[in-house]
Amino acid sequence: MDEMIANGGPGDVKVSIIESVSDAPAAASHIARSAQDNALSNHIQTALSKSHDYSAWLRAMPSKTPPEISRYQKKYGKCDLSAVSNEIEQIGSFLSDGQFLFHGGLWPPHGPRRFVTTRPLSTSLCPQVALRNAEFRAKAYDAGRIDLLVLRAVDLRTKAYVFKRKGTKLGHESEVLLASGACLTLKAETLIRADYPAAKCDHPNKDIPIYVLEVEFS
Repeated sequence: MDEMIANGGPGDVKVSIIESVSDAPAAASHIARSAQDNALSNHIQTALSKSHDYSAWLRAMPSKTPPEISRYQKKYGKCDLSAVSNEIEQIGSFLSDGQFLFHGGLWPPHGPRRFVTTRPLSTSLCPQVALRNAEFRAKAYDAGRIDLLVLRAVDLRTKAYVFKRKGTKLGHESEVLLASGACLTLKAETLIRADYPAAKCDHPNKDIPIYVLEVEFS
């Protein structure tokens, strides 16, 4: 801003590349370091709007969101998770092998490198959305750690439900919901920073570690 004021406009402001993001793990690492990058998020939304494959996913979904899946998205605590998974199995589709998704949460503490989910798994096509979900209602603060999962589809046997982006309040989340029974295999774990700022109402802020986990799912 100082340079623009001094130069009378943006034309002579020095610019340089801060970071190059070329794949899903790099995108997750970037968001974990920076905590927020709306330009990247907007770029992903624009790319989805132009994607023929993404449009095909949406066309494969029913015109109206099934009741239990809708309840899962809007009122998570009041839905029947088994019924949600059954609806995904009935009307969902398989994603393509190699598709990347993001999930912010916590890998089972001291857990195995492979396990099978017992409930639907909410994911996003945007790493920033996944990170915000990990922080929602101080979950990250209470856990004392964030695991930002980069999920890659391999030999899929688990169906997915792709939520609409238009005509819904939560469309910006670009959510993809996986049915229960997905097999997750941890392939790599990288500490991105040990001082990620975590907050909770009426509590002092604290720094917690944030990791990027590369995970295959089927």
